Amino acid sequence: MVILFSPFIATSVMNQVHLIRRAIEEKDRVVVLKNYITLRDARNRDVEAILWFKLALPEMLHELAYVYLMTPKPKAIYVTIEGVPILSPHIDDNLMRLDIIANSFFTKECLTSVGMRVIDVVHHAIDYELCKKIYEKKEAMKKVLHEKYKDKCILLVNARNDPRKGFPLLVKALDMVNQTHHGKFKVIIHTDKMPPELQRKPYVVTLSKFGALPYINVLRLMASVDYLIFPSVCEGFGLPVLEANAIGTPVIHAWFPPLSEFSSKEFNFVFNYFERKLVRPQSGQYWVFHLYDPEWLADMIKYAIDTYFESREEYENYCAQAHEHAEKWDYRKKYIALLRHLHIK
Repeated sequence: MVILFSPFIATSVMNQVHLIRRAIEEKDRVVVLKNYITLRDARNRDVEAILWFKLALPEMLHELAYVYLMTPKPKAIYVTIEGVPILSPHIDDNLMRLDIIANSFFTKECLTSVGMRVIDVVHHAIDYELCKKIYEKKEAMKKVLHEKYKDKCILLVNARNDPRKGFPLLVKALDMVNQTHHGKFKVIIHTDKMPPELQRKPYVVTLSKFGALPYINVLRLMASVDYLIFPSVCEGFGLPVLEANAIGTPVIHAWFPPLSEFSSKEFNFVFNYFERKLVRPQSGQYWVFHLYDPEWLADMIKYAIDTYFESREEYENYCAQAHEHAEKWDYRKKYIALLRHLHIK
């Protein structure tokens, strides 16, 4: 039988699309990907169920609402969002009739705050078996980078440079770190638009444009460094944190939802935020920013570097704990709940 699957296209979610598809196919279903599902598609006798994976903007949900409401077949709308949707009177009625599955409790909070109906929370996932294979080769990969950068503590930033990702805070924090830890660290930055302030900094290494590396190579890169810095102030989920942990790399990040739903203070290097603020971009939502002092990020980076050099056994324990923790987020376990909504056992 056929499962129609209509995901939205974004670099940050393409691996989740792949994992959801695999989870369905491993249940002996055929997955057909479509940009847009029509009522005629839904009524095809070979179609068993329908799954949408969308950004929970009113315009996106409005496009699928008619087909969703008109078909009696098993169906599910799986969503993510980085803030509170902005509803318009002429499209709201049908949206309130949709049964939505959120990718985090943060997403659920944002949607229910405007009256939308969320029936379940199914967190995003990783392929733990793939990550385990990379983890087993981690030391060999790290050795290559450490020989290249002469045993400095190697940090990675892997993110698009948009207002949510906290690059201005990162720039200030790294300058503070360099004042006290000059010569002790290198920062590899894999982004789409390098901040001018970080260009020509001796402690910065620029990698290929964000999105250019195959996913497997991104995981290998994460495994090759000592820490991932995740300076973001606003996320719908924050997959790089989970992915880095899965291959045994601790992450330095602010402690805010939804990161706090799957991260851990036991092995990641985290700090608080001081203000939660709504920011309106050029889209149908108010982003929820979690603002922090760049000095707090700098202090945590310094602490992480010191831990790496002065407490190596403690650092290695953090790596092992992170890897073990991620097993519960394997797609074979997490996406069972999503498939249940499609009546797939």
